[in-house]
Amino acid sequence: MPEHQKKLHLLAALRFLQRLDRPITTTAISELIAFKKSNPNNTTLEQELTLWKAEATSSTVLNNVARICGIFRKNFTPLDIHIHVSSDHQTIPIAEPTLLAIYNDSQQRERDAIELMAFGAERVAALGRLPLENVRLVENSTVAILDIPTHLAKTGHRHPSIIPKSLAERLLENAQRLGYKTLLPNYHSVWERISAYAKTAYHVELTSHYFRKRYETLAERIPANEMNPNHWVVLMGSKPTLGHMPDIYSLMSNKELIQEYETYLMPRLALSGETFKTQPSLLEQLKRENAELKEQLLKLTKLITERA
Repeated sequence: MPEHQKKLHLLAALRFLQRLDRPITTTAISELIAFKKSNPNNTTLEQELTLWKAEATSSTVLNNVARICGIFRKNFTPLDIHIHVSSDHQTIPIAEPTLLAIYNDSQQRERDAIELMAFGAERVAALGRLPLENVRLVENSTVAILDIPTHLAKTGHRHPSIIPKSLAERLLENAQRLGYKTLLPNYHSVWERISAYAKTAYHVELTSHYFRKRYETLAERIPANEMNPNHWVVLMGSKPTLGHMPDIYSLMSNKELIQEYETYLMPRLALSGETFKTQPSLLEQLKRENAELKEQLLKLTKLITERA
């Protein structure tokens, strides 16, 4: 975690301890986590955080509440409270040819980092810190499945994610050669270089998080009769509106979802430099053909009537 983020988490912890009127010690937060783990039905902490959230007059307070929730979740003791921190930051779309140019200008390590974000649908920390044993190469396919654990997932839900098998093999080979235990432990410095180059050479703000938004934007354009929206939502870590969250083992045998990904989503996510044009669904084609037939029938009826 970057140093400035550590300081923000420390400040949030101090504010929380002050609200609870607890002594500020080096083990105070650990003691709260241990208490919650031993007393999962005790909602004292959730109640205090809910009150703190209700008193918020600025985004700083909401961010502090969110950081406290994150601290507990990363220690495998999630609190039963939901916090949404909105942002006024506007993401400026980057042209696909520009993304491809940045990718082509990069060294292989940066290329792999860019592709990991383009296909992975998770935040960079979750993908970079993913243990190597959580990468599963799927037989008779072109993909690999990443088993994102709860403490790394952005949404706090364990979920599968999918990336091209060729990318997974390169990342695994590089990690094993360098003695890494995770896919890309130096993701922070790698993305600093990528963002700095994109800013200097192409005058665009390219961050790792940009690709999560790009993923969602491209997935939303897939007709529902081609890929069930719940399927790509699951891959992003969100709970589906219908059905259940599949586990890693059921997905390994779920050929339908994998084929949907290979056919409809993976080509869209690839850095091709071309804007993917949505193909009309079969239903839309039939509607258009039906409208054309009606128009021709009306013209024919009018012609017959005029000659009668």
